[in-house]
Amino acid sequence: MKNELTNGSTLYLWLICLGATFGGLLFGYDLVVVSGVIPQVVKQFGLTSPQLGLLVSCVLWGCAIGAGFGGILLDGFGRKKVLLIAAIIMFISALWSGVCVSTPSLVLARFLGGVGCGLASTACPLYISEVSPANNRGRMVTLYHLSVCLGIVICVFVNWGIFLFAEASSVSGNFSPFWKWFAVDQNWRAMFGSEAIPGLMFIVSVMLLPESPRWLVANARINEAKIILEKINGKEKGRLICAEIQKTLLIENGITFFDLFSSRLRRPLVLAILICILSEACGISAILYYGPQLFEQAGLSLGQSLGGFSVIALVNLVFNLVAMSFIDVIGRRKLLAIGGLGSMVSLLVIGSCYLVGQTGIIIVLAMIAFVAFFSSSIGPVKFVIISEIFPTIIRGKAISVGTVCIWLTSAAIAQLFPVMRELMDTGYVFFFFALDIAALLLVIGLLMPETKGRTMEEIERSW
Repeated sequence: MKNELTNGSTLYLWLICLGATFGGLLFGYDLVVVSGVIPQVVKQFGLTSPQLGLLVSCVLWGCAIGAGFGGILLDGFGRKKVLLIAAIIMFISALWSGVCVSTPSLVLARFLGGVGCGLASTACPLYISEVSPANNRGRMVTLYHLSVCLGIVICVFVNWGIFLFAEASSVSGNFSPFWKWFAVDQNWRAMFGSEAIPGLMFIVSVMLLPESPRWLVANARINEAKIILEKINGKEKGRLICAEIQKTLLIENGITFFDLFSSRLRRPLVLAILICILSEACGISAILYYGPQLFEQAGLSLGQSLGGFSVIALVNLVFNLVAMSFIDVIGRRKLLAIGGLGSMVSLLVIGSCYLVGQTGIIIVLAMIAFVAFFSSSIGPVKFVIISEIFPTIIRGKAISVGTVCIWLTSAAIAQLFPVMRELMDTGYVFFFFALDIAALLLVIGLLMPETKGRTMEEIERSW
């Protein structure tokens, strides 16, 4: 399939971007798999609220570590190798989590998976942004977040299916050790172990990917970069883009990581940090990791809670398609503003319901509305922004700074949420999340430029 304007292969672009998005799928799967195992693991290991917070948040602390080292690895070894390392780590973590017999072992296994997630969350959007043409870069990077949401949906339905199967079959202890993973009191092992399947798929897909052409140019592998750019953009435009990358790299010559803190790059750095922190402190982590528990508090049974959570996951996926459709049409700023306002109102409704003791369908609908607004704007756009606004020569390290902020914030929310619910009414916790969205809207209005339709080199020069 050829693009008429550039004569490049749109099919080739989609194939390599889809290959990279397997990292997002596995990432989404890994992040929410714990939501289906919490009741059983708490009962089996006798976890307190702080211990539960550690089990849930250890993945996110691992994400922060992986993202922190990701920048150095991405700029030093290339995007493809880091993707492969992330895939292997997450595959090992899935198998290890399924056979754990103690809390420390399970925490370590989940932490290792988080390291792989952190690497993937840094490498995947960066890779996609660097291979995509300017006119549909936003859509392609949003494809990564869409795959995260797809991973969440698949995981939620797998968890729910394993739970229903275990209840229906009442697996006895007379079967093989592996079959015991599906016993009523042990099926959390099957939930964790099931992640190995998408992990293996990610490993295979990464092995088939080409390296990022921008990284190849930065490492003096011009001919290899030209081949990839010409396949994506057509021969003439591919050569022009390659020349522009070379020209920009000459201007960037001598830029180091510490230049991120210079007056020239201070604004994009501050923007990236604030967007990453505020977008993760808005309550999405609490709903994704503790959704079934929140539904149980609202009066639903465990089975109903897992079913209701599956609706949340589906909404998360569907509304990412909305973001993918409009991000290159109406732009990043307007999409964030609309989604931010809707998210804030939804959080205020959720908080009010908990404060007045309203249970059942109203809270579920308010959570669905929040996830819809978040997934159509804040969730995917933050990855687009941080992958666009930094110089090529230090883009990997810069993105890792933003991604570390994402996971440190998400880890803090996951760790503190059970404790916050013990110290105050759940309604006040959601009011805090609404206040966070208000701060995010202020940052968008004061600091964020529109990057729609501009090449990464044009955005860089604008700073």
